[in-house]
Amino acid sequence: MEGNDLVSIVVPVYNSEAYLARCIRSLRLQSYSHLEIILVDDGSTDRSLEICNREAWEDSRIQVLHKKNGGASSARNAGLDQVTGQWLLLIDGDDYIHKDMVATLLDSVKACHAQTAICGFSRVYGDQSPPEIHEYSKNAGRQQMWQGTLRQFSEELFLPLYENLMLRTQSNKLYWVPLIQKHQLRYPEGISINEDIWFCVRYLTFCERIACIPGSYLYYWQDSSQNSLISRYHPEGVESCFLLLRAMEEFMEAAKSSQAVHRRIDQEMLFHICGFAGHSYYRTIKPLPECYQEINDLARREEFQDLIQRIPFWGFKTNRVKNQAAAFLLGHHWCRLYHWLCLGVYGRQRQALKRKRRKDRAAGANDNMIKQEKSSDEILVSVSCITFNHENYIARALDSFLMQKTNFNFEILVYDDASTDRTQEIIREYEKKYPDRIKPYYQKENQYSQGKYNVEGFFNYPRANGRYIAMCDGDDYWTDPNKLQLQVNYMENHPECAMCLHSAKIETQEKAIQSLEIRPYRKNRLISPEEVIDKASNYPTASLLFRTEYTRDLKDYYYTSPVGDIPIQLHMAAKGTVFYLDRKMSAYQQGVSVSWSALMKQGDYKQNLIEHHNAMKVMYRGFSKETGGIYDSSIQRACRRMDFLTYLNVKEYKKVLAIGYRSFYQELDLRTRFFIRFEIMAPGLYRFLRKLAFGKDRC
Repeated sequence: MEGNDLVSIVVPVYNSEAYLARCIRSLRLQSYSHLEIILVDDGSTDRSLEICNREAWEDSRIQVLHKKNGGASSARNAGLDQVTGQWLLLIDGDDYIHKDMVATLLDSVKACHAQTAICGFSRVYGDQSPPEIHEYSKNAGRQQMWQGTLRQFSEELFLPLYENLMLRTQSNKLYWVPLIQKHQLRYPEGISINEDIWFCVRYLTFCERIACIPGSYLYYWQDSSQNSLISRYHPEGVESCFLLLRAMEEFMEAAKSSQAVHRRIDQEMLFHICGFAGHSYYRTIKPLPECYQEINDLARREEFQDLIQRIPFWGFKTNRVKNQAAAFLLGHHWCRLYHWLCLGVYGRQRQALKRKRRKDRAAGANDNMIKQEKSSDEILVSVSCITFNHENYIARALDSFLMQKTNFNFEILVYDDASTDRTQEIIREYEKKYPDRIKPYYQKENQYSQGKYNVEGFFNYPRANGRYIAMCDGDDYWTDPNKLQLQVNYMENHPECAMCLHSAKIETQEKAIQSLEIRPYRKNRLISPEEVIDKASNYPTASLLFRTEYTRDLKDYYYTSPVGDIPIQLHMAAKGTVFYLDRKMSAYQQGVSVSWSALMKQGDYKQNLIEHHNAMKVMYRGFSKETGGIYDSSIQRACRRMDFLTYLNVKEYKKVLAIGYRSFYQELDLRTRFFIRFEIMAPGLYRFLRKLAFGKDRC
């Protein structure tokens, strides 16, 4: 078959020189030749990169990306960012494929008008053992291609393919690239187990039609050594199971799966979690109290207990007796009994591991497992705090960071822009008390006055060690000790999400008639890029948490913008999804003398607003250029909204009520619209009542 559809093949490569040429050769020799082959070298230390470059020189369809080592998920994501084809295959560097795999899968999706086609695969062993075949025809007793809707797939094939392992690899499926781009699907970086199953389930969730063909077209290379990836200890193993559980739940909801399928999948997930729960006992030599604490935390976990309650004990049907026992004991909070059981069952394996560890140390081996066990020390979040003359507020802000209850480590990056009050003195006191957590930067000369408005982009983002950055200015603070944990939980469970935010309360030093909260939306929800660009309510700066990696390529429009929060929001919205938590977890301090809003009111307020909004329009044009103009309609509306806000803030109400701004006016809350009408209809009475209530005549 020959056609016009370009098929992209992404291959993550890491130290696979022994098998890589075989893999690439199988791709180059495909009977369907309209291919784009993207080899992503993930910092290999052997000859893998040399082999990639040699193959690319010989075949113009091949392009090579070289990146710092970040794991298979990171490499696949880098490849996904370069894909230009309509269809996609994801093949690992040590596997290889049948010469007709691309043609057959492409024929199948075309014939069925499907968004994916699934084929069988063969496990091929390095010790010449007979291959282990996993295919649809063998599993279902059929020789014909299966096709159907997502609902039909859920009821008829999902569980058989999951049990037959055909669902658990990403490499035996053809993906439709527009669907991946529409839902911004990416692999969860930082997770080295279950990430392939997670990606497959997430992708299938959005498919309308699915095809499954008989036959085996993928050769899955299985190293005969005992040091395979699946046999290693993965500290994130249990978390990866919960990540997969949530993906399964979303799949079942989208497919409208029956209760029978729900129960079977819940049971599979339960035993999957319980299987990983025991790994700390026989794949590591962690102190036993630490092992016990881990399983005790698991038993108390709300998601785990919800899962247990959905499956009555009489519904446990499995030949995995160990996992069944673990589910029963942990489900009843009999953690001590489970602990003793593990010591008895895995005692010999644990002792053998200790002996091997001592032997490796004596030989001077570089023990990767010990490094993995220490991975909990890795910083996950960098808190970015910008401060200037905030002596009355900075201690409260720092305390609100330090009170956070998390199961991960975080750092606090405080940047002081040459304060002239006691702010630096207060920061130094906290630095002495928390030297491992608080990392200050004391500027000697104020940078804001020299035109570096977004100093966090210059001085804090580049030194962030965390996977995520959380923002909070020195005069604001966080009010919920679980804020960071809740946001990080969502981001970790949704790798496609670039930014998470929440609502906030407003604290003002003066009496005010406006609402004392910043609540952009009334429920938890995803926010589209168009909504981020043109929003009726600003997002609280102290609520923003986003991925650090996306701050590495900030454009000029960010650095020259008069404010930093809005361009970073736009940048993140263009990188991935944005999620809103309808929970007030921070406080915005209004009326601080050195705040941006206070500075705007010095001198000619209207002219200051006009100049500010003109500078913002320049920023929006820069964002439009970065994104190729795809959001121009939303950008134009956002610019009109700024004109409306100028008239509103300086009380030019005739212009506010003009037809061209009618939609913006209707978006104001009822209280604000009432007082606008009141002031228009009875200005004298309005001023009298305001003076009586607040002691002055201004909003």
